[in-house]
Amino acid sequence: MSSISGIDLKLTSSDSVLVVKAVNGFDGPLGRATAHVMVTMNRDMELTAVNLVGPAEHAHLLAVGFGPGVGVKELARRTRHGLVAGVDPSEAMVRHATRRNRAAVAAGSVVLRRARAESIPWPDSSFDGVVAVNSVQLWHPLDDAIDEVVRVLRPVGSIVFVTHRWAIERACSADAWIAGVTELLQGHEIMSESEHRRFRSGEGIVIRGTAPA
Repeated sequence: MSSISGIDLKLTSSDSVLVVKAVNGFDGPLGRATAHVMVTMNRDMELTAVNLVGPAEHAHLLAVGFGPGVGVKELARRTRHGLVAGVDPSEAMVRHATRRNRAAVAAGSVVLRRARAESIPWPDSSFDGVVAVNSVQLWHPLDDAIDEVVRVLRPVGSIVFVTHRWAIERACSADAWIAGVTELLQGHEIMSESEHRRFRSGEGIVIRGTAPA
């Protein structure tokens, strides 16, 4: 599959440059400043994703593109007898998130790995829920990444994506992107709903769905 609903799903050379620049920006000299901005400006988006996934105390949850670890910390607080795992392609963000969650990491209740969304290092049906805040726009190829997210999701597990609208509209219209993600999820029999919400850092797009039984 090369495209869906007007969205190019494959990684072109220009896409590759943009993704590399984004990841390198997180890992480069401005990484610490970037992490600070993300903590300050994205906190309400992270909390929205956590609230929507509705974690139970014994849940196993995955954060894809966890950044400085704000959402991971809140997930861990609400899943005292479960597991919070995460993947992020940035070495700097793995370090920041590990420091922010050092006690839970030491206890083994939080496990963070440097990896991309299209190569999640956990077995099939590992998680009760998956959250992704401001990272879906960096998933390339998008269809492969969504395949991976669905692969590690348990039956009736929840998916929550929260993303800045402006980040999506750098590549395509928000409506086309929502339609494309919805169609990809439907290909896995996951029915989803979307909405627009105002956050501190601007308008965001929220997509959530539930895996079939």
